[in-house]
Amino acid sequence: MRLWSLQGRIPSTLQCSLAVLLFVSSPHIVLAQLPADSGEAGSLSIIETTEQRLMRLEESQSLLIDQNRQLTMELKRLSAQSVQPGSPESNSNTSPLALPPSTSPSAAENDGSAPFFNTYGRPPENIFPSSAIDTSAEFPLERQLPGTNSKKSGPPYYVGFDRGFVIRPLDKAESPFELKINGQSQIRYTDFSRDVTNWTDSAGNVFPVSDVNSFQIPRGRIIYSGILFKPELSYNLNIDYNTVSNRQINFRAFWLAWRFSRAMTVYAGQSKVPGGREWLASFVNTLGADRSMATTFFRPSLSQGIWMTGEPADGLFYHAMISNGFNTLGTATNQLNTFMSFSGSIWWEPWGDFGGGYSDFEWHAEPAVRVGASATYSPEQGPQGSPNLPENSDLRFSDGTLITETGALAPGVTLNKYQIGLTSLDLAYKHRGFGVSGELYLQDLFGLSGDGPLPNSSVFQYGGVVQTGNFIVPQKCEPYARFSGVTGPSGTGSEYAGGLNWFFLPGKQNLRFTLDAAWLNQNPADQNRTGYVAGQTGLLIRSQIQLFF
Repeated sequence: MRLWSLQGRIPSTLQCSLAVLLFVSSPHIVLAQLPADSGEAGSLSIIETTEQRLMRLEESQSLLIDQNRQLTMELKRLSAQSVQPGSPESNSNTSPLALPPSTSPSAAENDGSAPFFNTYGRPPENIFPSSAIDTSAEFPLERQLPGTNSKKSGPPYYVGFDRGFVIRPLDKAESPFELKINGQSQIRYTDFSRDVTNWTDSAGNVFPVSDVNSFQIPRGRIIYSGILFKPELSYNLNIDYNTVSNRQINFRAFWLAWRFSRAMTVYAGQSKVPGGREWLASFVNTLGADRSMATTFFRPSLSQGIWMTGEPADGLFYHAMISNGFNTLGTATNQLNTFMSFSGSIWWEPWGDFGGGYSDFEWHAEPAVRVGASATYSPEQGPQGSPNLPENSDLRFSDGTLITETGALAPGVTLNKYQIGLTSLDLAYKHRGFGVSGELYLQDLFGLSGDGPLPNSSVFQYGGVVQTGNFIVPQKCEPYARFSGVTGPSGTGSEYAGGLNWFFLPGKQNLRFTLDAAWLNQNPADQNRTGYVAGQTGLLIRSQIQLFF
C-alpha cells in the first residue's frame, strides 16, 4: 500500500492514527462491496476474510508501535546531540522558527513524490514536537536566532585572586567589564588612663576627661572597583563599617574616572581633600596604629567634587581637587555654601619608586627619597560638618576649642565666616629596612567674621610630625618612634609615642599586629577613628590587628 511506503516519511503519531482508522472502517468497507443477494455462506466467508484482515492489522499495529518507539529514541538522541556545541548534527544557522510556505509548484502540489502533507520545508519533529525536544516554541527568548554561531564561546575571563578577588577579561577591548573586591579591617583595643580630670576651652567651657577601656572597629571597608564600557573608564565604590560613630555603615568614597594617559586621570565623586601627605596615605600604611596627632588636627576631610592625578614625568606625581568644602562629609545640600575649595599635592621620588607608607617593608637595597608639598584654600561659612561622621575632623584652636564655638574668640561672639589656608611640606627616606619621615603644617585662619566684633582677623597655627622605624627582623618585626605637636595663640599640645609592628605573612603586609603607646599632653585633636579626644592629658595605649586583601 502507498501508506506503508510512506511510513519512513510520515510521523509515527500520524501512522498510529491511520492504523486505528483502518481498523474501525475495514468491515464496513468490505460489506459495502458485496452483492446484495449473497447468501449465508458468503457472509461467513466475508467474516473469515475480515478476521484475517483484522489479524493482519493487529500485526501491522504492533510493528508500528515498535517503529514509533525506535523513532522516539532516535529523536531523543538527535535532540541531545543538537544542544552540544560543535556536534555534527547541530546546524548553527538553522532556526526552529517556522519558515513561510513555499510558492513553488513542487511544494504546493502532491504529485506522488511529495510528502502526504505540506511541511513547508520543516522536518516532522518541528511540527509535532515530542517531549524529547526542547521547549523553544513555548519560551521564545531561548530560541537560537538565525545567524547565531553556537560554536562561538564568550570572551574568556580570569577569575581568581590578584590583590583582591578579581573577575577580569583577558581581552579588555573585546569585553571591557571588570570587577575587583577588596576588604580592609581594623580591630582595636584602646586604653586611656587620664592624668587630669577635666579641661577648659577658650570659651570658658569645662569638659571632663574620661578614661577609656574598649574594643572597637575603627575602620572596615568593602571596596568594589574595576572598568566598564571602555578600558579607560573605571569605577570605585567604598562601603565603610565601623563602631566609633553614629553612622556605622556609610558610603565612604565613590567615583568614576577616565584615564587619558599616564599624565592625567580625571575623577568625579567623593574622596579625600588632598591636604597633606600622611592624610593621603592609606591607613593600612601608617607607621603606628593610626595617623599622628598633628595630622589629625590639621588635615581636611572628605568631600564631593572633581579631581585629577597623574605622573607627567618619571617619579613626579600630583593630585589636584576642586570640592564642596574642607570638611563637608555628610553635609546636606541646603547646608553647603556657594564657595568651592581648592586643594592639591605634588611629590617627587628622584631615586626610584619610594613604595607605599613610611616603613621600608620593601627593603630598598639603594636609598629611596620622597619630597613633596600640599596646599589647600577653602572659604567657609556657617557651622562645620557633623563631627560624628567617621572621617570629619572639625577645625579647632591649638588648645582644642572648636573655632565655631560661641565665645571662642570673643565673649558671646560666634565665628560664622572664615577662610582656611593650609600648607604642608614633607620629606621621607628609606634604606635597607630603615625609614624616617617628617611633615610640617602651616595653617592660617583669616578673613574671620562673626555675629559681633572680633579682636583678631586671623589666627596662625603650625605643627608637625617626625617618625622613624627600623626592621630588626626584615619584613617581620619593626620598632618605631613618633613625635608630633601643635602650637598656636591658644596653647601647645604634644604627643610622644612609640610601638612595634609585627607582620605575620612572609613578604606581605596584609596581616599586621601593632602595639602603640603615646603620652598626650593637652591634646588639641579630636577624631573618632583615631582615639584622640580634645583635652586629653595622659597615657593612650592602642593594640590592634589589621587585615586587608
